[in-house]
Amino acid sequence: MNISRWLSIAIIVAVGMATCFADETAPTELKNQNRLNDADVLAEWNGGVITRKDLDTKISHLPVNQQGRYRTVDGQIQVLDIMAMEEAFMAKAIQLGVDKDPDVMKLIEAGTRQFYIQEYYKRNVSDLVIVTQADKQRYYDDNKQAFYEFPNITLNYIQTKDEADALAAIAELQAGKSFGEVSDAYNINTYAKGIKGVIKNIRLNGNIPGVGNDLELEKHIADSQPDPTAINGPFKTNSGWHLFQTVDYKAGRQKPFDEVMPELEQRARPGVETRILNDLTDRLKTKYAVAVDTTRVDEIDLKDRARNEEIMDLNLISSSNPDLNITVAVLLDRYAQLSPQEQLFFSKGEAARQLLDQELVRSLLYADAKAQDYSQNLKENPEFEQMKRYYILNRAFRQLVVDAIQITSEEARAYYDEHIDDYSTPPHRKIEVLWFTDADEAEAARSKYDLYVGFNDQTRIDKLIADKSVKPQLRVLQNIYDNGIITGVGPDKDFCDMVWDNPVGYISPVFTAASGDILFFRTLEETPTTAQSFTELEPRIYGMLKNQRQSTQQETVTQQLYEEFQMVKYPEKIRLELKAEDLFSMADNSARQRNFKDAISFYNQIITNFPNGADDYRASFMKAFLIAEELKDEAQALQLFKDFLKKYPSGELNESAQFMIDSLEGNAVLEIEE
Repeated sequence: MNISRWLSIAIIVAVGMATCFADETAPTELKNQNRLNDADVLAEWNGGVITRKDLDTKISHLPVNQQGRYRTVDGQIQVLDIMAMEEAFMAKAIQLGVDKDPDVMKLIEAGTRQFYIQEYYKRNVSDLVIVTQADKQRYYDDNKQAFYEFPNITLNYIQTKDEADALAAIAELQAGKSFGEVSDAYNINTYAKGIKGVIKNIRLNGNIPGVGNDLELEKHIADSQPDPTAINGPFKTNSGWHLFQTVDYKAGRQKPFDEVMPELEQRARPGVETRILNDLTDRLKTKYAVAVDTTRVDEIDLKDRARNEEIMDLNLISSSNPDLNITVAVLLDRYAQLSPQEQLFFSKGEAARQLLDQELVRSLLYADAKAQDYSQNLKENPEFEQMKRYYILNRAFRQLVVDAIQITSEEARAYYDEHIDDYSTPPHRKIEVLWFTDADEAEAARSKYDLYVGFNDQTRIDKLIADKSVKPQLRVLQNIYDNGIITGVGPDKDFCDMVWDNPVGYISPVFTAASGDILFFRTLEETPTTAQSFTELEPRIYGMLKNQRQSTQQETVTQQLYEEFQMVKYPEKIRLELKAEDLFSMADNSARQRNFKDAISFYNQIITNFPNGADDYRASFMKAFLIAEELKDEAQALQLFKDFLKKYPSGELNESAQFMIDSLEGNAVLEIEE
């Protein structure tokens, strides 16, 4: 029996018992006098304060899966530091007039437009969606294929190189040999051979696992019956010779409406939402007297602005509201503002027409939102205020930190010279490989190959490989480095050494690779070490050096701003407001996600803040256990377990702790009852 496995089981049981024991002593909660009021000041400067409420709000806006980490004492201090730095940079940004910078104002204006559209859409479209029974039925009727459950078939499968091998394989199966043995001997399908010929999850969807797209073979499979003794085949298709046994056959079926009812609400919702949006768009077009001219829209080249010079001023959208007028130039501006991913979406087909349709809808929503004065709503939206702060802070940070870092050409060159190996591609070789399942066939082929190479007869070399190699798709392997790995195959030191210990042109003997394949190869060529030029790498090096110095520059500027605005932080006022069970839960979740350092941090918080003899007892043990089993720091774990037994001379976990000590010292004796 595996000791680690036994121990893991023992630990789970022991911790469970300890939990029951701990219930007799309720976890210690923090006393009221240790808690902070929302209005308590955690930082202050010439211009404002950061309160307990501000800190809690900041943490609550973080992703849910991160909030626990930042509600610990250390986590709250980290957030407080970030908030203080932001406020110092914000104060300096306002002083420098960054908030009035035309580029920043343009970004804020674009962000404001997006908030208007989102809020308007929510009120007038998404909040009005009601998916009726008729909507669900319509979606089901129109998309029945989406609710079809494909078959699930399991085969014992062999692909052979020819009919003779297929018949020989069938004969051995009929003689009583196991399918796995026969597959090992005859199967040339490496996927199936590696799993003893058993292929699962065949869905009759046009793709057979390990085989690919073979409709003829798929039909034979579809027509078969589940019978693990019957042999189907041999069949010859465009992918080769095949035989199989149908081990299991779960037929496909159409799921009825009632069965899929729960998921139809969400599936049908986008269609209902689109219908509401289209009706709204039609009403707004009428309201604002919108006229659309698409006669020349297909002439627009979104990717090359210069090619649109003659039609830049062409009005594509005209309206009684000037904000809705869209020229070719405006459309191109909108395209330029899209992310590379979004631009890719509009790169094919009627791209300009699609973008124009999208922009018209967005412009209509924005125009009507402005007409209804949504500005008051934005003032109450913390995300809107955060958006404005982001653009201001981003520009201030760039101005005060990034742009202040100067890298000389001499510094960049010196770095390049010092790290030239990092920008060089080591020598690598290209080889030609012939693959076999039989050593005698390989030897015969090698003799012919050697002869054909000697005569430089490429035609016969090609034919030999096509006729005899069982893996013609792996004929040429490139980028073979002297690192013990064969590119496209995997780790194989002996194979790699053979490639590199011999000259270019070398033809290897027939040998068995680490993968079990029988093969021989010829070394075709070698590419020497190549280095990228400094001219080519200079911009990249500049950027990297700036990034390296950014942290130091940021710290320097932050300290200067703290002094300028008299920023004072009070981290000593921060208290832990989580209960022990909260921290245990977060530690458990972190461990499940293999974030063991986070889990240990949570256990440390319990040990420090809940010294009640129950919570700290469990946390101390689990901390030592994770350090031993997951972080593999045996010396630290050994000391922690010894300290554990010294601090807690009795308890349900003590036996497990002693076993861990014995195991770490190499003295563990595991007794197994028969």
